[in-house]
Amino acid sequence: MQFENIARMNNWSNEEKACVLTSMLRDSAAAILENLCSSDLRDYDKITSALKLRFGDAHLTELLHGNCTTGHSKPRRSDHVCI
Repeated sequence: MQFENIARMNNWSNEEKACVLTSMLRDSAAAILENLCSSDLRDYDKITSALKLRFGDAHLTELLHGNCTTGHSKPRRSDHVCI
């Protein structure tokens, strides 16, 4: 999806993806981070797993789809995230 494409295009590590993603989360999605330990907050796979557990794959894709800017080094700040 868009976030993954941007990350791949910019050669982001999993830790960089985790940093960008966590900085973009808002509201109930950001609240999920409160349940993760500090080392998990640097682990992209653990963050996305926690989000999928809370929101489900289909709902998460719908909720987080489409608000990243392509062709730039960072996605734009938004109330939604792209995974």
